[in-house]
Amino acid sequence: MSSKQVSIIVAALLPSFGIGYKNQLPWKLRNEMKYFKNVTTNKSSSSSTNSKNAVIMGRKTWDSIPSKFRPLPDRYNVILTKQDPTSFEPIENVKYSNNIDDTIKNLLNDDSINQIFIIGGSEIYNNSITNNLVDNLLITEINHLKSNEIEMDTFLNKDYILNNFTKTNKIELQKFIGENIEIPSDKIIEGDFEYEFTLYKRK
Repeated sequence: MSSKQVSIIVAALLPSFGIGYKNQLPWKLRNEMKYFKNVTTNKSSSSSTNSKNAVIMGRKTWDSIPSKFRPLPDRYNVILTKQDPTSFEPIENVKYSNNIDDTIKNLLNDDSINQIFIIGGSEIYNNSITNNLVDNLLITEINHLKSNEIEMDTFLNKDYILNNFTKTNKIELQKFIGENIEIPSDKIIEGDFEYEFTLYKRK
């Protein structure tokens, strides 16, 4: 990944593009978590040694991260909130904001920020997709090997994505995330789940 871009990174259950149930992930996939970390911390070789990638998330997503892992290390964490951003205690490498448009604009203009990733939750994902804030969707596509009837109550906007984005091939994905991140040639199986890493680009 070379020029600065805004991307969504998310895991979704096919065929519904479900991403959660009762504010929880219905799976715990070790290799998917490793991929998320590798992609969101990876920098191009031409990047400044002091630069970081930024991750943008809603407050509920921030709260769902165990406190010992907050803020996400080696990344600039931006938390979107409906509260006054100045009412929160200052934390290093963390910024609170109540406007995603201004946040993205500021990050794009910040030379210390390398790449920008939106990491949840569903409202922020879908608003970013339908309001043209992102052109790239890094979707881990998950299938349940025993049943498609896993209960989900939170979804990506599947119809909008399929009508406005094109799924690329593995070569394009590799080029996008960086040649130093390994992408398995076959789908990964963990427990009752089978999944693969994909890239969708806006048409």
